Amino acid sequence: MKQTSKMVMIAVALLAGVSGNAWANGTEMPPEPSTYTPPPAPEYKPAPAQSVVVTKQTSRNSGPYISGAVGIGFPEKAKLDDDEINLDEGVVLNGAIGYNFGTARLEGAVGYQKHDLSDDIFDDDVSLLTVMANAYYDFDTGTEIRPYIMGGAGLAHADMSWASNSDDVFAWQVGAGVGFKVADQTTLDIGYRYLKPNKIDIGEGDEARWAVHNIMVGLRYQF
Repeated sequence: MKQTSKMVMIAVALLAGVSGNAWANGTEMPPEPSTYTPPPAPEYKPAPAQSVVVTKQTSRNSGPYISGAVGIGFPEKAKLDDDEINLDEGVVLNGAIGYNFGTARLEGAVGYQKHDLSDDIFDDDVSLLTVMANAYYDFDTGTEIRPYIMGGAGLAHADMSWASNSDDVFAWQVGAGVGFKVADQTTLDIGYRYLKPNKIDIGEGDEARWAVHNIMVGLRYQF
């Protein structure tokens, strides 16, 4: 055991001597290995938000259009001086050419309707041929459904079949309705019109007064 310890001490002394000689001869000791430091993680920067410009789609809502409608007219009692005449419901036809400005519309329209006298054995009737200038205001709901109000004025050619003559009188109307866009350029229109002609001269000094409530369904095609 003592011999082994001596041998270990001799080996350590020899190694120390060799190291000292190497340092004295200018031989550098091997550098200690450097510690690896990983590069910093790249800083995350979110991409800048793209600016979105929202342009109101007014161009698709504006332009010339044509329209056609059919409906039923519910006439009020026709008043002839002190008498009243009951009239039946009748078919109403209407056609128009106009221009849509986006929320407002202007048009020229032609309409026709005829109403038979109720319980009349002579098959008499009252007819109106109207030429009107109409203005509309469409409410923008942000959808394809647009309610509207309207008003118009023009001329009415009134003819009572039993009277001695017909008459051309001033007429006006007001109404409201709603448009449903059913295709890119086509709108379904459902509306109400109150049509009122002025007093109608029916000959021999007699005058007639009446008005009619029209319920209309039509299509509007915009170019």
